[in-house]
Amino acid sequence: MQDQLNLLKELQEIDQEIGTIEATRKGYRDELAGFEAEAARVQEMLDQLNEEIGTLQQEQAQLGQELLKERDRVAKVEARMPEIQTQKEYVAVLKEIDAAKKANRDLEEQVKAKQQEIAALEEDRLEKDGELSRIQENSEARGAELNELLGESEGQLQQRSKTRDSVAADLPVALLRKYQTLFKRRGGLALAEARNGACLGCNMQLPPQQFNKLLRVDELETCPHCNRILFVEQDA
Repeated sequence: MQDQLNLLKELQEIDQEIGTIEATRKGYRDELAGFEAEAARVQEMLDQLNEEIGTLQQEQAQLGQELLKERDRVAKVEARMPEIQTQKEYVAVLKEIDAAKKANRDLEEQVKAKQQEIAALEEDRLEKDGELSRIQENSEARGAELNELLGESEGQLQQRSKTRDSVAADLPVALLRKYQTLFKRRGGLALAEARNGACLGCNMQLPPQQFNKLLRVDELETCPHCNRILFVEQDA
């Protein structure tokens, strides 16, 4: 019975090590995923900026075309000035020129406003380009390190898993099943030490007669409170 108890203790230690390795590997993968998520977030912002800049550039080009037409209209109206013969016609042409020039000024202001908007967005884009480059550089450097760590931990995991299979093979099937159920339900602690008359798994007192039976190791004992398999550390 002591042999089975020793095997269970060894198995629990291995399973706890495997759990630690798997948790560490998850941390590595989460960090890698974090780089990808951050790069995707910045890239999405860049795509949006590019779209906004493209729209503004199209609007600026349309305004530019309208401005050219208005300037051309002013030039044509002014070219008619030498042909004017009456005061009434002269006043009408002056009004037309004033209106056209005002339209030109409005269009020029709109073009200038578009240029300012584009310049501000291009500045944002430059900043985001730099941010994305830094993320990618960090991801490349740290990613290589993380992938190396994942490879090393994969080797450790396989080695410990192989050892675990060997230990588990020496245990009765029913006992192994019970251990695995307890390990899962009790947060990785299927076995607990009994000391000073108490279960250290749940810190509850054990019946005195049960503690005496534990010392004899005639059969496997479980805690009446948490159902963990109990053991007593024998003095060397």
